[in-house]
Amino acid sequence: MIHLVVKIVPHVVTMLALLAAPDKLPAQAAPLETPGAINADASAQTGQGVYEQHCAACHGSNGGGDGPAAVWLYPKPRHFNSGLFKIRSTPAGFLPTDDDLLQVITRGMPGSSMPSFTYLSEAERREVVQYVKHLTAYADPSGKRINFFEEALAKGRVPVSTPVPPEPPMTVRSLAQGQEIYSKMNCFVCHGLTGEGTGPAAPLLKDMWGVSLPPRDFNTGAFRGGHTGRDLYLRVATGLAGTPMPPYDDAAVSPEQRWALVHYVQSLRRKDIEVNDILAPGDGVIHAPRVSRQLPADSADPFWETTDPVRVPLNPLWPENNLIPAVAIRAVHDGSRVAILCTWRDPIANGAPVRVQDFQDAVALQFSMNGQTPFIGMGDKANAVNIWQWKAGWQQERSESRQDVDTVYVSMHSDLYFRTDALYRTAEAAGNLLAQPAHVSPIEDGNARGFGTFTSQPASGQNVTGWGIWRDSHWSVVFVRELQSGETADVQFAIGKPVPVALAVWDGQNRDRNGRKVVSNWYQLALEP
Repeated sequence: MIHLVVKIVPHVVTMLALLAAPDKLPAQAAPLETPGAINADASAQTGQGVYEQHCAACHGSNGGGDGPAAVWLYPKPRHFNSGLFKIRSTPAGFLPTDDDLLQVITRGMPGSSMPSFTYLSEAERREVVQYVKHLTAYADPSGKRINFFEEALAKGRVPVSTPVPPEPPMTVRSLAQGQEIYSKMNCFVCHGLTGEGTGPAAPLLKDMWGVSLPPRDFNTGAFRGGHTGRDLYLRVATGLAGTPMPPYDDAAVSPEQRWALVHYVQSLRRKDIEVNDILAPGDGVIHAPRVSRQLPADSADPFWETTDPVRVPLNPLWPENNLIPAVAIRAVHDGSRVAILCTWRDPIANGAPVRVQDFQDAVALQFSMNGQTPFIGMGDKANAVNIWQWKAGWQQERSESRQDVDTVYVSMHSDLYFRTDALYRTAEAAGNLLAQPAHVSPIEDGNARGFGTFTSQPASGQNVTGWGIWRDSHWSVVFVRELQSGETADVQFAIGKPVPVALAVWDGQNRDRNGRKVVSNWYQLALEP
């Protein structure tokens, strides 16, 4: 164990030396408390508005990685003031190119809370790139604001992508060579002998801010910077700035050896996981055709098989094992009501939580109330959202097979409280929706304007119906509601007018609850004529 850890120290030292390059944050520098005036072009000024609406909640208003959502996220949002960017095509010690930053914003970082922002226009994404570059700055000992990109340009350190030679075919020889490189370069010390991410040094690894950072699990984990051969080639060649993953330049590993290593890493991936590497969210539209037949309000209705699903990728807010990677969405309407079917893989069904260590499966649809795309985290003060959440526990309440405390703990003794006595059941007597002994629908209808503001609509406003079925290790949950609702807090649907919608899924087996979940970004639900 000691021998193995000592072997990786030179790589860590090399990484630290590269991070101390002239265009990186000096040891005595302090991060800026405010972004400062924008002296850049109009693109950065326009990008500020987009950044504040969609990015600041995680990355912070000044790019310090300390937005109000950061406390709920792991890995933590990138600290732009440090000048360290993990996903780059440029050599170690260089800042990323504009295209590098654009690609991360466009594609997101699978396996982390950074989603794809394809719902933003390309012009908006490019403007955000310029504003992120503006935030990448620090204050020198005199308090002067130093921008990393301007400083690098003044020193002639122009970001240039590392050349990637054409990918050779994968052969038995290349795999054998890759395995040899994997062992020679001590990759197994962090990533494990079979790539499962449990090498002897794995528990000791931390990022530049002292936060524990487990190595990538090649078997099942998502590749944050992309899973193609070119993506992995660049990760080997350029490293991941701010992390223990060092670069392996031509002096350490030849291009041929890098490709062999890439092929070996790809060979370690489980075949049933490869479908989860699909990142492209398509055109971002969930089409809901009009049907002339009775609306399929049952998730088991064979009619659903005649409609085309949209695969919506999900991003975890906290790393877990066996993450739910995506949800398949289908939607139809009959001119007066809309039905939305959500299907996802979940090997274990978790119903009503009885013990304190139990949690339930759930899925939620979040709709923008004004047609805008606010911050994905439950909207904001200026942009309310309407949330429909199906809960397996609420559904199980209507089933005779539902377990309760007296069935889980058969030898327990309990006092008898009169259900009608408000002295003992105050929440129920006050009309609290969560405290009711039975619910008309397993779906809760509520609203929010940002973190900590979710409010259930009163019982009279609970007008979303639906049902879920767990079968063959999959949940299928259908939501049904009138297109036009008499409730002012409800989203209103109109044919031909797309409505922004996002999803969240909770896995009870992973102890998901509240903000611990997997989420999508914004899509558009379009009801067709």
